[in-house]
Amino acid sequence: MRSGVNTNILTEDVVTTKEACQEFEPIFGKPIDRTTFYRWAFRGFHGVCLEHAKLGGRIVTSRQAIARFIEARSKV
Repeated sequence: MRSGVNTNILTEDVVTTKEACQEFEPIFGKPIDRTTFYRWAFRGFHGVCLEHAKLGGRIVTSRQAIARFIEARSKV
């Protein structure tokens, strides 16, 4: 998936940027930096973008989108 924009995530468990960064704490031992979140959402990581949506001027994602991102990166 190249484009990370996905408005369908609004029907899932939506999380803010700060909450999304904290979702990675069990994996990395600490929350990821917000710049890492934005890089994964807008530029991607080895061709896989973190799905996100713009909601009222804010960028949000979902717990399910994070799980799909991790799963897609694990397959490469």
